[in-house]
Amino acid sequence: MVRNFKKFSNSVAFKWIVSYAIIMIIPLIVSAIVYLQTTQIIEYEIRRASNAMLNQVKFIVDNELKQTEKLAAQLTIQPDIKRYLQLDKAAESENAFPIYKTGQELSNYKSINDFISGIYIYSSQLDKVLTNETYVDSKLFYEMTHQSPQMSYDTWLASVQEPNQKEYQLMPITELDRPGETVVFMESLTNKVERTQSGMLMMPINRNNIQHLLENVDWVNRGRIFIVDQHDEILFQNRNGETVPKSYYQSLQGSDSMTTIVESDTTAWRYVSVFPSDVFWERAREIRNLNLIGLLICCLIGAGVISYFAKKNYGPVRELVHVFSRFKKDSEGDKDEYAFIRESVLATLQERDDMNNQQHQQFRVLQGYYLSRLLKGHVEESLSVEEAAEIYRLQWTSEQFTVLLFHIELAQDSRKTSLELSHFIVSNIVMDLIRRRHLIHFTDLDGMLGAIVNMNPIHTSSWKEDIEQALSEGLEFIEQRYGLTFAVAGSERQVGLKGIHQGFLQALEAREYSLLLNEDGFIWYGNVKQEETDYYYSMNDELILINIIKVGDLPKATELLDELIEGIFSRQSSIEMIKCAMIDLASTMMKTIPLETSKSAIWEERRPVKRLLSCSTRAEFRRELLEIVTLVCERVQSRMSLASHMGIGNQVEEYVKSNFTDDNLSVSMIGAHFGITPQYVSKVFKAHAGQGLHDYISQIRMGEAKLLLDEGASIDETALKVGFTSSSAFIRVFKKYEGITPGRYKSLP
Repeated sequence: MVRNFKKFSNSVAFKWIVSYAIIMIIPLIVSAIVYLQTTQIIEYEIRRASNAMLNQVKFIVDNELKQTEKLAAQLTIQPDIKRYLQLDKAAESENAFPIYKTGQELSNYKSINDFISGIYIYSSQLDKVLTNETYVDSKLFYEMTHQSPQMSYDTWLASVQEPNQKEYQLMPITELDRPGETVVFMESLTNKVERTQSGMLMMPINRNNIQHLLENVDWVNRGRIFIVDQHDEILFQNRNGETVPKSYYQSLQGSDSMTTIVESDTTAWRYVSVFPSDVFWERAREIRNLNLIGLLICCLIGAGVISYFAKKNYGPVRELVHVFSRFKKDSEGDKDEYAFIRESVLATLQERDDMNNQQHQQFRVLQGYYLSRLLKGHVEESLSVEEAAEIYRLQWTSEQFTVLLFHIELAQDSRKTSLELSHFIVSNIVMDLIRRRHLIHFTDLDGMLGAIVNMNPIHTSSWKEDIEQALSEGLEFIEQRYGLTFAVAGSERQVGLKGIHQGFLQALEAREYSLLLNEDGFIWYGNVKQEETDYYYSMNDELILINIIKVGDLPKATELLDELIEGIFSRQSSIEMIKCAMIDLASTMMKTIPLETSKSAIWEERRPVKRLLSCSTRAEFRRELLEIVTLVCERVQSRMSLASHMGIGNQVEEYVKSNFTDDNLSVSMIGAHFGITPQYVSKVFKAHAGQGLHDYISQIRMGEAKLLLDEGASIDETALKVGFTSSSAFIRVFKKYEGITPGRYKSLP
């Protein structure tokens, strides 16, 4: 039984049932949460409704109280009332009619405000009360209006004679021969001239109006509404006639009731509502019961639906598990079916991807091998352009081709990048740009990156401009992003597969020409002129150059040398002729070298002839020629004008040998040390040693560097020990003076 249940728990059907059950339980949980929140929600709504109701009552009552106080303010300044309060007993009889008129005025004021039940004015001098209905002495007025066991006449009289009074007081009152209580607004009336109290203004509130207002807002059965003063005395309530003890509403707060209190904005009164909670929970319990019954029905129906659909949907999944298990050595057994299906599918997809990747890589190798054979001239005679494109998936659209050869160089501030990575970056970016209009395929040719461009028949008229624009965009992006630069040599337009080899040869020749002229960027075979011209370097030019060098005139020698080089490279377009002219010019330099200089140790150490013959570009050739010219001219000048300063030369040699490890060592630093100008110390030293000071420093450093390299020191370590700030500068100087790189030197036997 346990094993069967475990096996069933690993099935997809069991997980579906659990998932469906969880989905079904969510409404139950939500309903429970909603029910638990019902108490707070209902209480909040009740308090909000009660608060709104009390605010409405407060608004009405406070407005009426403001009107009452405003009416009292008008009566205090009414002239007839002022005259009445100034009368004494002697003048009372003479002013009977004005008193009567004043009483009529009070009736008029009373008629426009039904919130008060009367207007009474007590005169302190007459000890009488003038009302809107009668004019009697205080004793009789008390007996008619306020006589009650709770308040004696003396107490009442003391309250109306109390000075500086302006407040609402709860007083007993008799209306229609029935005793009761009401709130009376009382304000002291003073004589501003004598600054003494002259009487009291009394305005009882119409209790029936407030009672009617409170009964109308009784929106819940068995609810109580109170208006209490600052002493918690109940002034008004919604159920008149019921006996309510003092602070009754406070005792209800501790019971099962809901109490809401709102403060008055006009007086110190408070508006209080108290409602029993049972009135509201009766309806909530009915809703809860209906909820529980509905959820029970949903559970029963949901359980049946879950069972039906889980069983119906599980059939195809079980069949899929059986299919996968046939190709597995181990049966699925008690293994989780979801995990089994997932692993089987992922393994199948991974196997498919591996096969596709392997096939793609093999095809790329095969495609690159075929392109290399095309470039080298190995063309299958039986294949046409269309057939070759179909077999090797080259997607050629025409029989017109051109070949591009890329020479990639790292920028000075770029990081070290492998050759394969450089080829990958350049080929992918350039391919995306050129394929906007033409098709292109790259291949590796013995470490050189080659490309075959198949021209689009629609854009054959502008194929060269399209390629140049794409290469310009690619060069700018690659140089900024990856620190790589490249030069491109291209062939002319070729037709057919056999023309690809011819295009390759043209691109090679164009690349050789660009290297010789030291030109970067893009060069096409069509731009390389093949016409032969007159030989520019004549015997007369050679004699003039030799004579200028022998007299030591370095500026004129440099100027004439630049003129000859410019003439050779600008007029001779044939590579063979250019090389021949450079060899003649080099032989001229050999003729100008003095015998003692050619036999000196410095000359043997620098080996300028060997470096001159190893030059492959115009810039390298010019640099080496200028060094020889400079060396010879300075040697001649120093021999003629600086013979008397040989002592400083020895000191400079000793100083250089002691400080060559300092990376700041320079001609300027040496001149500052000896107190002479850099130009002068250079001349003195050249006359002394027969070579430039800068070259002498480099010679000392290279000699020490070779010793360190022979001892097995690394290139970086050697560079730092002989006074170079970076290994790249050391490699450049080492190659200049030794003709080979430090790495190649270490590998020499």
